[in-house]
Amino acid sequence: MYKKRTLLTLLLFTLVFLTFIAVGDADPIVITDPDADSYDTKLVLLGTTGGVSWWPETDRASSSSAIVIGDMIYLIDLGQGSGSRLSEMFNEGTFVDTPTGRVEADSSTFLTKVKALFFTHLHQDHTSDYPELLLIGPGAGLGTTIDPLTNKRKITPLIVIGPGSRGKVEKDLTNYTANGGTIIYTDSADPDFITPVPGLRQMTNGIWQSYAQTINDMTLDDGYPDFTKLVKIVEIGGKEPGDIRIPVTVNDPNTDTCPGMEPFMVYKDELVTVTAILVDHHQVYPSLAFRFDTADGSVVFSGDTGPDTKGNLQKLAEGADILVHEVIDPAWIDLKFGDPAPGSQMDALKTHMLESHTSIDAVADVANNCQVDMLVLNHIVPGNTPYSHLQNAGRNLDANLVIGEDLMQIGLR
Repeated sequence: MYKKRTLLTLLLFTLVFLTFIAVGDADPIVITDPDADSYDTKLVLLGTTGGVSWWPETDRASSSSAIVIGDMIYLIDLGQGSGSRLSEMFNEGTFVDTPTGRVEADSSTFLTKVKALFFTHLHQDHTSDYPELLLIGPGAGLGTTIDPLTNKRKITPLIVIGPGSRGKVEKDLTNYTANGGTIIYTDSADPDFITPVPGLRQMTNGIWQSYAQTINDMTLDDGYPDFTKLVKIVEIGGKEPGDIRIPVTVNDPNTDTCPGMEPFMVYKDELVTVTAILVDHHQVYPSLAFRFDTADGSVVFSGDTGPDTKGNLQKLAEGADILVHEVIDPAWIDLKFGDPAPGSQMDALKTHMLESHTSIDAVADVANNCQVDMLVLNHIVPGNTPYSHLQNAGRNLDANLVIGEDLMQIGLR
C-alpha cells in the first residue's frame, strides 16, 4: 500500500482523475489547471514523447521537463520541439495599446528565470533543442540577471550539468563499420580533443563553432553579449576543475554501464538539492536519473532506462512524492520489429528497445519498488501510443497514475 504521508495537494489528485476520463483512443485531455500557478513548487511537463523521429497524429514534443520553485526554473532535458513548449509555458511579454495596435513594450527576458539545466544523457531526443537554447536564448535573457539596484543586465551563467565523455566508442553490434559506415570524430588542432565520444562540454563548444559566423555577427554588429560566457558547463564524469566525479568504477562502458551504487549530489542551492545515479540505457554511458528535493516535496526523473537498474533507481527514488518514468509500448515493438535475423541492424535495434527502455507492463513494479506516491508516464514511445495501452501501467500499481501530456502542471505543497 502506498504511503499516506504524501504532501501532494488536491490539484494533483484532480489531475489524476481528469487524466483517466479519456475514453478509448480518443484525443487526450491536456491539463493546464490555472490553479497550479498558486503553487510555489510545481512539476511542468514540456515534452512527453521520445525517440529519434516525429510521430504522426500527435503533437507531443520530445523529452523535457521543468521544476519550478517560486520564480526559478530548473530544466531537465531539451528534446525536439521542447524549446517551443518552453516559450509557450514561461514566456510572458508586456504589451501596450497604441493608436495603431497592441505592441510589445520590451524584449523578452524570460530565460533569466532558468537557473540550471540537467541532461540525463546525450541522445538527440533529449538534446536537439539545446542548440536552439544556446543560439536563440541570448535574445531572451539566457545566462543573465537584472541587477535590482541598477536595473542593468549582468551575466550570471546558466549552469548546465550533464554527462562527460564515455571514454571509448561503442561496440559495433550492427556490422556498421564492416559495411562501410563512417565513425564521426570531433575536429581540433589539439589531438586530445579529437574523439568519437565527446561529452557535454565539447558538444557545447562544437555548437558554437558550427554557428561561428552568426554568433560573431550578433556580438560584433548587434550588441549581443559573449555567447560563450552565458553558460557554465559541469560534466558528470568529466575531468575539468569543477566537474563531478561518478563515485563508482566502470571499467568498460560497453559491458557494464549501470553498476550498483549510492546516489551522489550534483547540484545544490537555496531552493533545491539535486542528486543523481546511474541507470541502464544499454551502451549509453553515463545515463543518469535525477532527484530534486525541495521544501515542498521531491520529484525523480528516471531518464531513459530499462527496468533493472541494479537497485539504483530504487535507492534514488525511495520516499519520493513523484516518479517521472519513461515507458515504451511492447505492442508497438512486436508489430514494428517482428522476428529479425540475429545480428542484423533490426535485431540490434529491437534488442535496444527491449533492454534499454521500460515497457508499459513493467513500469508499475518499478514504481512500487521505489515506494513513491505518484507515477507520471513520460518519454512515451511511440508518441501516438493509444491511451488504452498506457492505462495498463495502472494495473497492480500501489500509487496514483498520471499519463503525462505536454504543458501539464502538477503542484506540490
